Amino acid sequence: MTVLLEEPTVVVGVGDSVRPPAVRQTLLEGVATELVVVDSSADALATIDERDDVGCIVTDRSLPAPERSGIDLCREVRDRDDSLPIVFYVDDKDEDEHDETPRQALNAGGSGYYTRSDPPEDLRRAVDDAIETYARRREAAEESEILTTLLEDIGVNVYVKDEHARYLRIADVPDNIDPADAIGRTDIEIHGDDDPEMARKAYEDDLHVVETGETVRNHDERYGDGRTAYAYRSTKIPWVDDEGTTKGLIGITVDISEFKRTETELEVLRDQFEKFSSNLRHDLQNPLQVAIGHLELGRETGDERSFDHAMDALERIEEIMTDLESIAKDESNELYHGTTSLSDTAESVWNVLHTSEATFANEIPASARTTVSAQTIRPTLENLFKNAVTHGGTDVTVRVGTLDDGFYVEDTGPGIPDSEREAVLEAGYTTSVGGSGMGLSIVSDVSYQQGWGLHIGESVDGGARFEITNFPIVLEPTADDRLDVVREDTSLELTEETAVGTLETGGGAEYDPSRDRWTVAADGDNIWRDRNDFYFVSTTVDNPVRIQGRVVDLEAVGPFSKAGFMIRDGLDEDATYGYVGATPEFGTEVLWRTRHGEEGISQHFREETPAAWFRVDLLDDHVTCFVSRSGLQWTPIDQRPIDRTNPVHVGLTVCSTVSGRQCEATFEDVSVFELETSAED
Repeated sequence: MTVLLEEPTVVVGVGDSVRPPAVRQTLLEGVATELVVVDSSADALATIDERDDVGCIVTDRSLPAPERSGIDLCREVRDRDDSLPIVFYVDDKDEDEHDETPRQALNAGGSGYYTRSDPPEDLRRAVDDAIETYARRREAAEESEILTTLLEDIGVNVYVKDEHARYLRIADVPDNIDPADAIGRTDIEIHGDDDPEMARKAYEDDLHVVETGETVRNHDERYGDGRTAYAYRSTKIPWVDDEGTTKGLIGITVDISEFKRTETELEVLRDQFEKFSSNLRHDLQNPLQVAIGHLELGRETGDERSFDHAMDALERIEEIMTDLESIAKDESNELYHGTTSLSDTAESVWNVLHTSEATFANEIPASARTTVSAQTIRPTLENLFKNAVTHGGTDVTVRVGTLDDGFYVEDTGPGIPDSEREAVLEAGYTTSVGGSGMGLSIVSDVSYQQGWGLHIGESVDGGARFEITNFPIVLEPTADDRLDVVREDTSLELTEETAVGTLETGGGAEYDPSRDRWTVAADGDNIWRDRNDFYFVSTTVDNPVRIQGRVVDLEAVGPFSKAGFMIRDGLDEDATYGYVGATPEFGTEVLWRTRHGEEGISQHFREETPAAWFRVDLLDDHVTCFVSRSGLQWTPIDQRPIDRTNPVHVGLTVCSTVSGRQCEATFEDVSVFELETSAED
């Protein structure tokens, strides 16, 4: 039907009572524009089925045989359209003082009952009122149906609120509150506990619209930080009645988080290329000067060593361009290329600086290795070394060494006052005549981009000390490096299931022995900083231990949803742990808490090809995390000492990172082996 395009001004007359010309003329003097007279109830029903402009039926009480009575017609019309008005217009001769027909007609749904002794104008007024009422009801019913369809199927958060900002209607949208739970409540009552900032801002906007009558149009709100932040764009208009009184508001709120992330990424990309240009000019300055100087010296003296030095400087220029291009593009880490010797990288960077009388003390163990590529490490080391030489004097000593979770560079120079330690990392800040102020800014940018920590302190000699933390590093020999470590042949069974922290929907796990497959589902806030909410399928072990396996599927409830393998000291939320596993959008993730009660740390490896196999070893007091393509050759990607007592808990970990929404992960080929140490032959 297209009832919104048709005015219901046609009257269908049934029977002999409406045939007189005087009756027709009187009816057409009112709202009605046409009178269609039919002989039978069947014809009347067919007419209202075919036409959208019928606004009233006027029927006699008795219809020609074998038709039913007007009362029967009334009931049949009600079955089709319960609001289409039917007015009875009957002969006086059919009436008697005990006649029950008027009452029966009204009970059957009739809108009025008139006889020929009544003035025709009374009939017209009844028909006019019936048509006007029907038109309003029909339009309201259609609009209500449209609104219901809109709220149920459009997939956009459309809503209506009253003058107190309480929901009256709200769209049924995925990931939004159930309409049944929202009706009669404000945003503060609904979201006040989970997200008080968002709830307060939304409620204040609602009251502003209601109290001022002003429209809030395309108003953007952003909540949270970084890539997990979410953003909404809302338009809210006053809902005003015919007398101009504001009854509430009508609004639409759209999730524009993905749009904002893309916008932010484009801004970051622009900034990266601007920094690339500045960083390139800064880092090329020294090797260019070296190359030019030695070329001039070689031309004057003919000394071949000058040309060799010039060639070294030109090769360093090529390295710098490769390094900075990789950083500017934020290229993914390839975890399977092997490991980089941190000591050799530091040595090679120092050797091309030509620092004359400065002394280099390399205290990095030869065994120290990292999966971070040399081209990512070199700009950091080079600019820290340059900073030490520039500010420390010609006879400065520059020392580089390792931390449990990274490395440091320190010097014997004058140091950096506390009040300047934050400022020195800003682009353009310099205390050196002719300096560009870009060196430490590059260090800061690389650290931020890679997820490393950067701390400025004081060296033992009173100079500057820069610590790079949360840096993937392996210092101690792994079980694969040691001949005295033997893996037991029998895999231990995972027998315990625990919800660590507070899970709104809990979790569960199933094991299919025929496929050696675990399916684990859970919600959870996160495993990061002070949060420790996840589902844990585990076993307890007293000895050094290894767990390994594959994450073959992970439901992407959130970009940081996680599924992986963990060794932890206990099942309480403050326990220490080491973890490696998968995320939907950020590649391999390593998680650490090395001391009880401290904030947990996360590191992501956004490799081009996501890891297939993961492994965690506990050997002595160190936990080492590994990845592998095949489960045969393993690459250690991070290692840290953790505080622990026996026994430790070893198992599978799943966390959706979206409280109240479970994600499901599938693990295969899971094995837990005890490690035995013995004397070497």
